[in-house]
Amino acid sequence: MKRIKLVMAVAAVAVVTLVATTLPATAEAQADSVVYFPYGYGATYSCVGGAPFVFDPGGTGNCSVQQIGALPAGLVCEIPTTITFLHQGNQWVADARLCQ
Repeated sequence: MKRIKLVMAVAAVAVVTLVATTLPATAEAQADSVVYFPYGYGATYSCVGGAPFVFDPGGTGNCSVQQIGALPAGLVCEIPTTITFLHQGNQWVADARLCQ
């Protein structure tokens, strides 16, 4: 009985160690992206990871509104990309610019 508890304790420590060393590497691999949507008033979106960039007010996308209005000073957004807007089951894919 003591041997079974010891084996289970060692296995639990191994799993915790594996998870603790893997999660930070995964988090670092997902760099944030800034996407500028130039139409209308314009808007800048902060997105987790890379494309596809998806904004959903319901929270299922990987982008959130960073700023409404003109492009912030000093931000260069020249790389063509798209952003998908989701709203109540409808989607609209629009041209946007990836910022550096």
